[in-house]
Amino acid sequence: MDDKLTSTFLQVCREGSIRAVAVSLEQEPSTISRRLTALEEQLSIQLLERHKKGVKPTEAGNLLLRHLRGQAAEFEALTAEFDALRGMRRGCVSLAVGEGFVSDLIKNALPSFKTTYPEITFTLRSGSTEAVVQDIHNDAAHLGFVFNAKPDRQSKVLVHMAQPLRLLAAPTSDWAKTATPVSISSLAAMPSAVLSSGSGIGAMVREVETIYGVRLNRALEANSLAAIRNFVREGLGVTVLPAFVVAQEIADGTIVDLPLDVSEFSRGEVSLIARSGRRLPEVAVKLANHAMRSMQAFQV
Repeated sequence: MDDKLTSTFLQVCREGSIRAVAVSLEQEPSTISRRLTALEEQLSIQLLERHKKGVKPTEAGNLLLRHLRGQAAEFEALTAEFDALRGMRRGCVSLAVGEGFVSDLIKNALPSFKTTYPEITFTLRSGSTEAVVQDIHNDAAHLGFVFNAKPDRQSKVLVHMAQPLRLLAAPTSDWAKTATPVSISSLAAMPSAVLSSGSGIGAMVREVETIYGVRLNRALEANSLAAIRNFVREGLGVTVLPAFVVAQEIADGTIVDLPLDVSEFSRGEVSLIARSGRRLPEVAVKLANHAMRSMQAFQV
């Protein structure tokens, strides 16, 4: 198989759109389409279903996709082994990271890792739990940092740790003076900032609302933790998050965390994941082990 054709096929499957790949490569969509047709003719089978909204692999396309991803992962592992023999003086680790982990990772894990392996570089994509899991499934990242991801056969958990949700408020606000632990009825009466759907934290909040038949008083619904942190710091209301997400603010005294009397919120869990069956490069394994030891998210 022609490498240029298979590379185009992989990109189109990743983006789900011929036009998106054409824009990325600064080429005409017809050029991309011709490459895909040439690959199908070469293999004598249809690989993609073309729709108005994009493309989707056929059953044969999915077989080829798994083969190419496995091939790429094996070659990556081989080159990484060569790097390991050279003392890991170079290499790149790709990370998919839930937004709540970004500060923890960059402050507590990467600096000390870079001290030991100064030539190692990183790519980092931040997104929702769903986006992180998808990046792991698609081999777009070696490692994924997620909160309350649903178990699935395509992902393996390298480490997990309980991280209950806590009530967060500005220290000068009336909500910080609330008798603790805070009940679900008391929480529902407070103006709250809630993460949008797609996040593990947002999904947990919605599950608790369903269980108790309540709806939090949404003063703000956002897909940005930075927006939610600012909302709480300014005393506009409260939120529920794991304490490690605002560890710096708690240490600075700009946010206080309070216990909740909601057993379901105590079941929060953070995980470090990789794709099942993928042989990780040695440097990615070392970073995973280092993150487990150094990040607050994975401490008791």
